Amino acid sequence: THNPRMGGSIALLKYQTTRACWNIADDCVQIFGGRGITRTGMGAKVEGFKNYVKYAAVYGGSEEIMAELAVRMAMRNFPAQAKL
Repeated sequence: THNPRMGGSIALLKYQTTRACWNIADDCVQIFGGRGITRTGMGAKVEGFKNYVKYAAVYGGSEEIMAELAVRMAMRNFPAQAKL
């Protein structure tokens, strides 16, 4: 069964997860330096993770769309007189 109220929460979770993974991948590249962007040797795992993170972010839906969906779904639950 599909719960329409879960859409915003799931979108926000996808957004936060892809942002966290991208930050981890970026930190790994910074730590490994030049080796972090090579496709072979010591940097292969970092390069693979970095590419996978970007692929997963696109596959799950673009971050901007996920963030907008989360905000729209959250606004539906706010009282009509609430001000942001």
